[in-house]
Amino acid sequence: MSPLRALRLRLGSGASKVDQRALFGLACLLAAGIFALALALAELGDALLFLLALPLALGAMASGLRGGIALGLLCSVLAGAWWLERAYPEDGAWLASHVLACLLVGALLGGIVESRLRLGRALEHLREHSLDLIATASFDGYFTSVNPAFTRTLGYSAEELLSRPFLDFVHPDDVEATLAAVAELTQEGRDVLDFRNRYRTKDGSYRWLEWRTKPDLAARELIAVARDVTDRKRLEEHEHAYYERLEREVAERTSELELRNAELEEARRELLHRLALAAEYRDDDTFAHTERIRVSVALLAHELGLPDEEVALLREAAPLHDIGKLGVSDTVLLKPGTLSSEEVAHMRAHTVLGARLLSGSSSRVLQLAEEIARGHHEWWDGSGYPHGLRGEEIPLCARIVAVADVFDALTHARPYKPAWSVEEAVAEIRRLSGRQFDPRVVDAFCRLDPYRLAAIDDVHKQVA
Repeated sequence: MSPLRALRLRLGSGASKVDQRALFGLACLLAAGIFALALALAELGDALLFLLALPLALGAMASGLRGGIALGLLCSVLAGAWWLERAYPEDGAWLASHVLACLLVGALLGGIVESRLRLGRALEHLREHSLDLIATASFDGYFTSVNPAFTRTLGYSAEELLSRPFLDFVHPDDVEATLAAVAELTQEGRDVLDFRNRYRTKDGSYRWLEWRTKPDLAARELIAVARDVTDRKRLEEHEHAYYERLEREVAERTSELELRNAELEEARRELLHRLALAAEYRDDDTFAHTERIRVSVALLAHELGLPDEEVALLREAAPLHDIGKLGVSDTVLLKPGTLSSEEVAHMRAHTVLGARLLSGSSSRVLQLAEEIARGHHEWWDGSGYPHGLRGEEIPLCARIVAVADVFDALTHARPYKPAWSVEEAVAEIRRLSGRQFDPRVVDAFCRLDPYRLAAIDDVHKQVA
């Protein structure tokens, strides 16, 4: 530490009583010496008396306001003695002005020093009793001063802390970061805020310290304030570990939930599939119609440009289009001949019955299946059943299923008719475009390969 800075610290914190008396005595001797010199060098007149400002300043530095006033009085007496020795030079105005000047300068300097001493004592009190660790360190890497909080926190005496490089106390894992912070302070002259590292205590454990450090480039010194944040650091680590554990548990629970949801979804799909098979079983014990409708509807929907999500929903919902046949009697459903008007009405009721069976569900698949069951026998020109809807009034899903269902029924044998050729079935679909079927759906159908849809029982395997 430089001598000038040491003097400033002593003035700021207050000197000992012995130092104060010695400095005050020196001021008195200096004043007497200046007076004797002024008497000896009479030819210089009163010029040497201006040097009395020096003992005035020393007296103020020694004892503050009291010392300044005391030296002011002494210098006033010496000035009066010189004035008498010189046989009253000029007049009394000279004496009055010099006495007043000595008193005013002494009081002014003493007041300034007194306020500085009070401030220094307050700062020293704060430094001594602060819970924060306050230190200064040289650019060479040694502490030059530490407050009692340092010794209380780390367990070392002040002498031990000042005698070794401060890096000796830093945790090995934190040395590199500490060196980088010191370089930022000493080489770039920038303050370092909220820097954390671990300091070794005398018992070998480590404490986390959080630093705020400012460089004094002129004095080549670092002024630092640190706070022990060990408990906070442990709490942060526990909190971090807790959140990591919570995230893992949430991920595990989410994975389990996704697995269960997947199992439920698979069970739901299988249930819907078996329900569709149950409706078909009574008039098609091969179950091929359900799979062909599933595939044909998906291909038509894709050809019409529907989003993949809607295509997937239609693929699941379409096989339930005839679920209402569960309520149709075998004598009507399996009758090989022409149905009577009452039997026709009974057969047509499967649309309403199927919609009723599927109604009220929150499932988008079942809601779509309800629309299909109710509307797949509606005609584009309004002559269909059960409600005589026409054109765009008929849900698109029902219009798509209507084409796929009729084409499949035409190209495969039923109890009441033989199978048609693919060419005849395609021609019939074309003929009924604009009457029974939506022309746009028929156009999409004609862009597909009808042989692929009609002639292959495992056609579902060819769908991408």
